Amino acid sequence: MNLGELDVQRVHSNRPQIQRTPTHELPITSSRTQFADCPSLTSSVSEATVIRWITPPSRKISPEGSFDTTRPDQNRHSVGINEAAYASNTPLVVRFDEEQIRSNEVASNRGKMEGMKVDPSPPTPIDDTPYIRHAIDQLTRNEVAKPIQRPSSSTSSESYPVDRIVADLGLGYTPSARREELALIRKHRSTPTPGPEGGRLFNYNATRPLSGHSAPSLVPSRELLSAGPPNFIPVPPPTHSPRYPKLTFVPTILRPASMIILAISCLLMIAALMFTAIYSTYHKGLTEFSSVYGGQYFVFAFLPQIISAYIFIYAQCVMSTTTRILPYTLMAMDDAEHRANALFLGIFPRTMLWPRLDGPRSIVLSTAFFWLSIFTIPLQSCLFSVIQVEGVWRWTTVQGIAWTLIAIYVLVFWGAAILAFFFFHRRTGLMWDPRSLADVICLLPRSNCLGDYNGSDTMHKDELRDRLSMRSERVGFWMTQDKCQGLFYCIGEEGTATRRYTLESGKLQEKSIEPSADLESNTGEYSEQARFASITWYLRDTFVVFWAVAGSLTLTALIIVSFLPSTAIRKGFKPLLSAAADVHGFSPANFLYSFIPAVLGMVLYLLFQSLDMGLRKLQPWAELGKPQGETADRSLLLDYTADLPISCTLNALSGGHLRIAMMSLLSFVFILLPILAGGIFFPLTTPANEVRMIPNLPAFYICITLLILYVLGLFMVVPNRSLMHLPHNVDCLAEIISFMHASHILDNDVAFRAPRSKADLTTRLMTAQVNGRDARYAFGSYKGRYGKYCYGIEKLGQPDVCVQI
Repeated sequence: MNLGELDVQRVHSNRPQIQRTPTHELPITSSRTQFADCPSLTSSVSEATVIRWITPPSRKISPEGSFDTTRPDQNRHSVGINEAAYASNTPLVVRFDEEQIRSNEVASNRGKMEGMKVDPSPPTPIDDTPYIRHAIDQLTRNEVAKPIQRPSSSTSSESYPVDRIVADLGLGYTPSARREELALIRKHRSTPTPGPEGGRLFNYNATRPLSGHSAPSLVPSRELLSAGPPNFIPVPPPTHSPRYPKLTFVPTILRPASMIILAISCLLMIAALMFTAIYSTYHKGLTEFSSVYGGQYFVFAFLPQIISAYIFIYAQCVMSTTTRILPYTLMAMDDAEHRANALFLGIFPRTMLWPRLDGPRSIVLSTAFFWLSIFTIPLQSCLFSVIQVEGVWRWTTVQGIAWTLIAIYVLVFWGAAILAFFFFHRRTGLMWDPRSLADVICLLPRSNCLGDYNGSDTMHKDELRDRLSMRSERVGFWMTQDKCQGLFYCIGEEGTATRRYTLESGKLQEKSIEPSADLESNTGEYSEQARFASITWYLRDTFVVFWAVAGSLTLTALIIVSFLPSTAIRKGFKPLLSAAADVHGFSPANFLYSFIPAVLGMVLYLLFQSLDMGLRKLQPWAELGKPQGETADRSLLLDYTADLPISCTLNALSGGHLRIAMMSLLSFVFILLPILAGGIFFPLTTPANEVRMIPNLPAFYICITLLILYVLGLFMVVPNRSLMHLPHNVDCLAEIISFMHASHILDNDVAFRAPRSKADLTTRLMTAQVNGRDARYAFGSYKGRYGKYCYGIEKLGQPDVCVQI
């Protein structure tokens, strides 16, 4: 049967007129038709929402008229995807039955179709503005929306898409959202194909839900909206997709090639130690002793420490890099137990005097093996001594020291091997090396775990740990039940709802977690005392002054004692222990005055490294604390804590941070303290036939010079530290996130929205401008995204954002 074309024309605001034009083009006078018990479209929309669909044949023809609004219980299986709505008491559809239309066609000489009037009054309008807004937000969330297809019912041969026409009706929705909505409607609109019995015209109630087995509709139902936002679902990145790289980035120094270099260095040192130990035993020494000056003494008293220092510094850099990326690596694991403490692991290198033993057992084991390397330089300083063979003094290898060093280097070798296997093809959750604050911030804009940090900007680490004790964040790619969102990369909580937004004044705003009555309740907590409450303990005023004064007094006393005529160091001193070596080459006096000075030099080197690393860590925050703020390249992008030796000095000089440049250079140069201190003194017999510890004066003078620079470095720490004080420390990810959770940067700054690479992030930040000037960032107190005052980083010049430094 051919019904021709059915035109819907508007006669009154909500009453469509149905007109049929037959195939033979003979017009039929249209009649006004009114429907009973038919609910209004969303908010009494003046333009009808029209859906073309095939009527299931199971729906019986009403003998009384051409419209059937009854819902018989039988044959309900034919309803298909509309079963839930069909079972409702409210009529979902108004159907035009073919048989009645056929009878009207036979009686066309009457000239009109009979209309059925039930209720002339239009239904009461209902304000569905929140639902419309939420629906449009869901539809326009992604730039590319996939067409939505409805599954066919059991009796339908074909399914048709939906044409939706949504009017403004004075609801105040923004014109831009209207344009996006209409564009999406046009994209999904298609012409229906007539079924075997011709087309059917259904008038759907847009506010009623469809069956739970159907595909999501273009406009969500009330029940769907009230069900809350979708949850985070972790997913692996698609393979062979440049847009979604594998999250297996490992810094160069932790890659297999680097670990092989470290392992080979250990093997070469082991081979050299074994050779000297074995050769010295079978040949009664190595070579004849000459004096404490010259090239020979340099080879036996200083060269072993220099070679050992290379391996030690290499191991230090490996440990520092492991510390930096280990929290992210743990958050990329599937085991929630490993992820539980990841946010509180230190992300900055820590002195090897008390290393962190956190993380998986393999990491703990390798860290312990690397930590043993701090003893290699002191032990190397007493590796060789002299013995008398047939009346001639000869250099020999101290067997106990040599085999102890061999054992340590074997363990360092295994530490490198364990670390190499751990990071080999490991999913670290990283696209690039997280070296700066900017790298951490770009993981947060789409995070769903920021709400738990509300009020944490003034908490100390223990309080923050209690607040987040039940969380186990992970880093990686995510998706939600809303497939239109696609994949996104961030730190999130598995199974937790996404962040919820609302539209206010044409802008997306995150829904406030705190009640509005508390907007001003916490202003008293944000005083100057709270702003500058905390700094790393060894950088506090008391300790910094103590280091400088104690260093000055100690150095002064050392110089006085060393150059007074009665105690001049050039004359040497009595060892107070036996200087004679046994058959294995061990001399108590030689061991004591080589090992102890080298240990003291190592302690001084490591302590100064702590001061240097503390300044490097806090320099970005000091730049952000300036009244006028600072550009991203001089604040958020600073990565001094991740720089290798010498490179940090060069980068700091180019960045204009002279103190950082000097401190980093000194912290590297001071490795000479344990190297030289271990070889200064050597037991010799004087012409008066008296055994004394005689110094190597060039090495001693160099050590005095280094100690003077050491004290000057301590005084360099004293000034200009006020801006380095923060409400709490920033040693772990949780503490850093607590200063970013309420920042408007996460919503408004496009530089941090899904950068593809570190170069992309750097380019965005370097080229960002506000009011024609380079964008500047600052740290201070401001009213955050949740409506409460907080401490954190903000972008200056943003509307409605006022940062009090």
